[in-house]
Parts: sequence; structure tokens; C-alpha cells
Amino acid sequence: MANQVVSHHPARRQFALSGLALGAAALTARGALAQQPGAAPAGPARASGPIVLHGVSPRLTVHALDTFHGAAATGLRIDFSRLEGGSYKQLRSVVMNGNGRSDDPLLIGDSYQPGDYELLLHVDDYFAGKKAVLPMPPFLTKLPVRIRVANVAERIHLPIQFGPWSYTYSRGS
Repeated sequence: MANQVVSHHPARRQFALSGLALGAAALTARGALAQQPGAAPAGPARASGPIVLHGVSPRLTVHALDTFHGAAATGLRIDFSRLEGGSYKQLRSVVMNGNGRSDDPLLIGDSYQPGDYELLLHVDDYFAGKKAVLPMPPFLTKLPVRIRVANVAERIHLPIQFGPWSYTYSRGS
């Protein structure tokens, strides 16, 4: 009896195996469709147009997440600038709230104009304020995030994830 394995949950095991079989069948069917002659090659998903949220006007918003602490970047300072005449001119400075967001959109209404913009994240000051135990001097100091607003009919949300050694951002909606 020492080598015998007793399962107390055969229904759970059967459910899990059924789910795996169903998933495999779906993937196999999709793969077969993709291999049909004349089928268009798979490509990236594309939006059909701007994101429209009823009652929400087009705007630029930001959400900063601290991957080192695994939390919203409460207290992070971001300087927001616009490219004018070959250099960035600061429009405003914001501090991220308890959810890691600015209290107001960075651009909305008449301020939401096409152009090149920069968000400068003060991560060195942020981690110092959090008393994070990091090597000195810090590897990352001020992080530039440069974006272009081309269509002011679209809502742009900018999620930014950062830590002491790396950062990433993407266009959201």
C-alpha cells in the first residue's frame, strides 16, 4: 500500500482533464482553419476605430504601477510636457493618487491637441521617498515616456509599469 496513490477528488481530476481536452480541441480546429488554402494569414488584432465610451470625452490619462513594491505608484511625480520648437515645454506637474493615477486627465477638452508629448517620471525621488533599499547611486533616475497624439477623437490611456531597473508602457484605451 506504500506505492498506491489514492485520489480523494476524482470528480475534480475528471473536470480538469475535460477542460484540457476541450481547449485542445478548440486549438486544433482553429489551427486547421488557418491551414486551409486561400485563408488569410493571422495578424494582430486591429481596432475598427476610436474607443468610444458613452459620456466620456476623448482624453489622455495615465496609470503608474510600481512593480518593485507590487502596488500603485502613489506619490510618483510626473512632469508633463509638449514638444514645441524642437524642445519640450512643461505643461504641468502631477502627483499620482492612491490608485496610481492623476486626479485629472493630462489632456481633455481644448487642451487635447495633436502633438508630441513627454511624461518624465521621477522614479529616483519616488523610491527614495518610499525608503526602498536599493543600490546607490540608483540605476534609473528620471524616466522619459514620449508619445504622439495623432487623432484627438480617440481616448488614450497610458499604463506605465516601472521598477528600480526597468520600465515599460503601452497604449491602452
